[in-house]
Amino acid sequence: MKSVRFLTVLASAAAILLAAPKAKADSYSFGTLNVTIWNGTYASGVTDTATLADQPTISAIGTYTYTGPLDFVNDNGELSTGANNTFGDFFNSNGNTNYASDLTEVSGASVSSLLTDVMSSEGETGSAINTYMEFTGGMIAGETVTLSSDDGSSLYVNGSPVISMPGPQSQTTESAMLPSGSNPFTLVYVESNGAPAVLQMSTVTPEPTSLLLLGTGLLGLALVLSRKARQKPGFMAH
Repeated sequence: MKSVRFLTVLASAAAILLAAPKAKADSYSFGTLNVTIWNGTYASGVTDTATLADQPTISAIGTYTYTGPLDFVNDNGELSTGANNTFGDFFNSNGNTNYASDLTEVSGASVSSLLTDVMSSEGETGSAINTYMEFTGGMIAGETVTLSSDDGSSLYVNGSPVISMPGPQSQTTESAMLPSGSNPFTLVYVESNGAPAVLQMSTVTPEPTSLLLLGTGLLGLALVLSRKARQKPGFMAH
């Protein structure tokens, strides 16, 4: 009978363990972020690669705060078809959601002026227009972060690269687990060679209830194993 009870508890704990990975997405929001934006030609110093080492040599056109989701998509199509590729298209997520309303000017160009500027034009050298952005903020330790972009992007946590997709490239997605402790981050994004323009980042955290169930199941298993270990050898119930 005790062997049956032991197997029953073991099976229950295993079922709880399988259920534990259930997680909750945080809808792309990271609180209030600081955003610095450079916009200019390749020849003027705005490169087409997204790394901190490639920060433009020209002055930023503006610094802003942003409190909405990191979920920007301008999927109007390629510029060669006559599509627009302005900051307004990007921050308004192709007109579906007005994330631009969450931008507040700190210095430089006004938000209204920024939104009418072209982010990038076709070509990646010489007179082609490129945009380089840096988003800075913080994330919770232990989260899994997913980054998706078209063109290039890189995520730095505590000053070290965690996800590196510097581009230029079509839309690419990568995920990584954040380190423990406080996690200030810098997200670098470069838009080059025209639309489409995509930048999306989200995190997933374990559900507290799943962790509680997992802990309870493992505790029960430990008690059964402990009780079994204390039984006298050779004892048999009649």
